[in-house]
Amino acid sequence: MKKLYNLLLLSVCLPMFFSSCLGDLDTVPLTDDKLLPEKAWEDPNAYEQFLAKIYAGLTLSGNEGPFGLPDISASDQGEATFLRSYWNLQQLGTDEVICAEDNETMRGLQFCQWNSNNNFVALNYTRIYMNVAYANEYLRETTDEKLENRGVDDELRAKIEGFRAETRVLRAMSYYFLMDLYANIPFIDENVPVGSRKLDQRDRVFFFSWIETELKNVEGKLPPADKEHYGMVNDPTVWMLLAKMYLNAEVYIGEKRYDDCLTYLKKVLGAGFTIDPVYKNMFCADNEKSPEIIFPLVYDGRRATTFGGTTYLIAAACKSDMNPQTTLGFSQAWSNIRAKETLSTLFEEGDKRAMFWKQDRTLESSVWYDFTKGWSVIKYSNLKSDGTPGSNSAHADTDFPFFRLADAYLMYAEAVLRGGQGGSKEQALLYLKELRERAGISPVSSVELTLDFILEERSRELYWEGHRRIDLIRFGKFTKNYKWPWKNGVFSGVANIDSKYNLYPLPATELTSNPDLKQNTGY
Repeated sequence: MKKLYNLLLLSVCLPMFFSSCLGDLDTVPLTDDKLLPEKAWEDPNAYEQFLAKIYAGLTLSGNEGPFGLPDISASDQGEATFLRSYWNLQQLGTDEVICAEDNETMRGLQFCQWNSNNNFVALNYTRIYMNVAYANEYLRETTDEKLENRGVDDELRAKIEGFRAETRVLRAMSYYFLMDLYANIPFIDENVPVGSRKLDQRDRVFFFSWIETELKNVEGKLPPADKEHYGMVNDPTVWMLLAKMYLNAEVYIGEKRYDDCLTYLKKVLGAGFTIDPVYKNMFCADNEKSPEIIFPLVYDGRRATTFGGTTYLIAAACKSDMNPQTTLGFSQAWSNIRAKETLSTLFEEGDKRAMFWKQDRTLESSVWYDFTKGWSVIKYSNLKSDGTPGSNSAHADTDFPFFRLADAYLMYAEAVLRGGQGGSKEQALLYLKELRERAGISPVSSVELTLDFILEERSRELYWEGHRRIDLIRFGKFTKNYKWPWKNGVFSGVANIDSKYNLYPLPATELTSNPDLKQNTGY
């Protein structure tokens, strides 16, 4: 269980040359023209250290968290972390979140009025491409030829082969994020010459096929899905990512791939994960114990700290009047993000998933910049499952459940309803029954099991977990046919906005640095 924690420790203890090995990506985001010195690879530990850096790109801001030696220059290093920027892009423009932070970036996101100068549009893009660049460099430096020239022995080479498989999954995952958010993006792999300024911009059809092939090629070469390797990518991570792609294939490539979605979901469902009997335990400071989490982003309140990640999701959702130390095991309270009424009113009485602070709050988010307008969300907590606090009241121990079994259950039901072969409505009802029994509410009937129900149930089960934007897009309700508060910048909201908002633009800074790139339509 401590394997990934120890890897993260390696990543924050790396020598100075690791922090600069890929150049200043905040200036020229896609140019990895500074290499790790060859001398560094003389240390056999360097191969695992560099792998640790690739994993850390999903959680930390740099080599000296929570600030210091940052990977990306930003006025707030927490904003430059992967999860904080990614979560904001996937959640703030939806019916689940409203934010009191008053600046152009946050207004643009939550009002669905962003442009190519939006700070989080750029930070997320830069962070993900930095992760791609680290992965590319690792693959360049671990070829058979280079290992042979360095005299690497067979035992270490066998380990490195496994490290390379993990690296390929992490890179494919990064390209999946980019394909989903930006669609038409540059493709750079380890075969692109270092320092090349010629960028090959490709569309979703290309990336879908490339990611699919890359993931299938590493099945069976990854760490086992056990607690010893908790936090590391494994076969179920690959299967879940493939199932996600297939479920969204109509959005990405205009093809129905629900049969394939069910094929890979059944692999996930047979991988040994089980539903956690207590919903809140998946979002607390010792959630590494949960039997439901398939792939987490791992945080540690003392050894690997950040102002992004779950620290952000706890502190930004909290105000000092909530007694945060007692309620959440936390000393920070930023008074930023809370629930829109379109989320709060989805739950029936007694649903244990409705984790809200209602005291001195109004249900309606009628004043977006007033944190008390809208219920506060207390889903993420730095208290352990037994109610004792985490290791540090300023930084969360809570891991982020990026993939979990309940999502697979809901994806299965949706794929069946959309006509996928290889599953059944009867099994889907059993999966939903298990989730709703945990929530303390009655099961859904066969007549009630519709796609509209699934969209609502996904919000009830998975709210604030980074799924809502693509869910709404897949159901045809993000830019049309659905009105929620503050959509288009007015409290009453609007049903329809420009379809260009189904994608984010390429950052203006990227177009300036690489003028051959074509901007997404409408921006």
